[in-house]
Formats: sequence, structure tokens, C-alpha cells
Amino acid sequence: MSDYPPTPTIFGADISSTEIVIACANSNQAVKTIANNRQAIKAWLTQLPKDAVIGMEATGRYHCTLADGAVLHGHRVYVINPKHLSLYAKGVGQRGKTDPLDASVIARYVAREGDRLHPYTVPTATQRTLRNLLSQRAGIVKHCGAIRQCLLATESIGSAALKRAHKKALHSLQTLIAEIDVQLHAAVKKDAALEQKCVMLQTITGIGLLNGLALTHRFDRTPFANSDAVVAAYGLDPRPKDSGNKVGRRRLTKQGNAEDRRLIYLAAQSAAKTKTFKPLYVALQAKGFATTEAIIIIARKLLRIAFAVWTSNQPFDPDKLGFQACKKP
Repeated sequence: MSDYPPTPTIFGADISSTEIVIACANSNQAVKTIANNRQAIKAWLTQLPKDAVIGMEATGRYHCTLADGAVLHGHRVYVINPKHLSLYAKGVGQRGKTDPLDASVIARYVAREGDRLHPYTVPTATQRTLRNLLSQRAGIVKHCGAIRQCLLATESIGSAALKRAHKKALHSLQTLIAEIDVQLHAAVKKDAALEQKCVMLQTITGIGLLNGLALTHRFDRTPFANSDAVVAAYGLDPRPKDSGNKVGRRRLTKQGNAEDRRLIYLAAQSAAKTKTFKPLYVALQAKGFATTEAIIIIARKLLRIAFAVWTSNQPFDPDKLGFQACKKP
């Protein structure tokens, strides 16, 4: 009798708004297509073996029904970054792109890289609300930036009526953002423990309500092992590019949520002007770091402090802050 556990059945699911294409990595099962609705998904999940593993691409909201349903049925689920899957498909020589091919690549990716992936868990009602509101806010902020660029063009044209219309649209979006902020705060206040955590995060110099809410969502949703994992999740970890005796220029990986990264960068810009972090900022510039580089280093520092505050359940104490400005590479 073998002492090794049986190999689980691994599925890859390529998901669209209307259908799900499913491929199996370690059996001769044919590629299958089902409708992307609760009834069809439930019927398929009940036919699976208990040890089934299901991988899928993050699609915004289209994957949620399958991911949540599969976890509730006791299956292990991985929701994978689309960029990682695209690069993997090129790496393994996929020469075309169809839904069955994509499903097969997802299954293959999970079969070979599953040990490195974090299993998906069903979000709580508060986590889901925060995620949706933060996502909506990020999209609206992006559109506000585009409208501001249009305003610059309008001013050069000199059309007063068009300028007023643009400003009215911008004001409406800003009002919507303010309402989303209210809803975000209200969602956190429903959970007393979560609200306390959010308040503690705001004791960190440079972290305001919005960043406190965003960090609260990230820490509550993801069980980070250490502060390095937090920095990597925000895409602020430098990527080495060395070969032989050549030491290449480090660049940020910029993985993860772009809006979260923007918010923590803005928090670092604010913190760099305070008496708490200005000595570090000045020391970094004295060592030759450019302004953006210095701000990014402070942003990483803020994330590490936020992780410490979250895990210790203690407010930020500036007196315990020690600086050791790193050397310019």
C-alpha cells in the first residue's frame, strides 16, 4: 500500500459572464461547458469528487458564484491573477487563445504551481461590501482624472459652456466619491472589532480614514505571514535584475491592486512632511535617493508599521520608531 495521499482531481475554469468552460488537468475527461448561473454550477459541483481542486482566473465578479459555491461544497479553490496566467501560457508555448485552451492552461498552472498559491476563502458580508465599494471608488477616481485632463483642453479652447459642463460632471463624481466614503465608514462601523482596528491604523502618521479603511480590508481579508508579504502584495518590493557580474537596476514589481498602491504612496507623501518621518526623508535624499525613491521607501515603512499595529492590536508609538536609512545602490 502506498503511503502517499491520492492525487486530487484538478480542474481549470475559464469564466465569462454567461458560461464556464472546464478542463481537467489529470484525467481524460473532455472539456465541458456549463452556464454561469447558480443552478448549473451547483449541479456540476455535486458531481465532483470530494478532493477536487478548482482554479479560475479573477474576473471582477463573474467568478464569484463558482468560487463561493465550490468552497461551500468543500472543494479547494484558487483564484489566480490574470497577468500571471497570461505569462504562464506564453511560457508553456500556448500558440492560440480559446476558452478551452485557457481552461486547460489554468488547470495545468494549478497542478504545477498549486503549492505556491493561497486557497480562496468566501468573504464575509463586510469584506464583500468593502471590496465592492473600494473597487467602485477606484474606478470613479480614475474617471475624475480623465475629466480633469479634458478640462485642461477645454480651457485652451475657451468654451465657457463646455467648461461649466465638465466641472458639473466632475462635481457630481466627487459627490459620489464622498458618498462611497460614507458607506465605507458605515460598513466598518457595523463590526466593533474591525472599527477599533481601523481607528488604530489611523494613529500611524500619514494614514487617514481612507487608507485606514483600505488597510483594514486588506489585513482582514488576507492572513499575511509577515510585513514582507504585505509590501509584496502592494507591489512595492524591488525586483532584482542581475546576471553574472552585472547588477541591474531594481524596479518595483507593481503587483497587486494599483489603487491601494496609489493610496499608500499618497500617505507616504503626507508623512514625509511631518516631524515623525521628515528626518528619514531628509536622510534618504542626503544618501542620493531621488524624491520618488525616498517616498516609496517611506511607503514601505508605513506598510510594515501598519502590519505591526494590526497584529499587536496596539496604536502607533512614534517614540519607538527607529530609522536606519539604507544605502543608495
